[in-house]
Amino acid sequence: MLIVNQNKKQIINLDNITSISILEPQEEGYKYAISTGNYDLGYYKTEARAKEILIEIAREFRRVLRTENRGTGQQRFYDVPKVYYMPEK
Repeated sequence: MLIVNQNKKQIINLDNITSISILEPQEEGYKYAISTGNYDLGYYKTEARAKEILIEIAREFRRVLRTENRGTGQQRFYDVPKVYYMPEK
């Protein structure tokens, strides 16, 4: 899965990332950052909003294409290529 960062200047391949986390603001007035450790993906005013974004990323990652064979009713699942665009603040 690819993630396009909030300012649309970087595309990060999730295959190369081991974790995504929320960083606490370092100073008053700063925002919560969603970061991979090496790259900041986006900034949000509240921790609650940052958590919502992490959940959206996880949902997009686990989404699959499901098909059903009409004759047998057998289901097949396919991992489809995905791109997640970090939402604005």
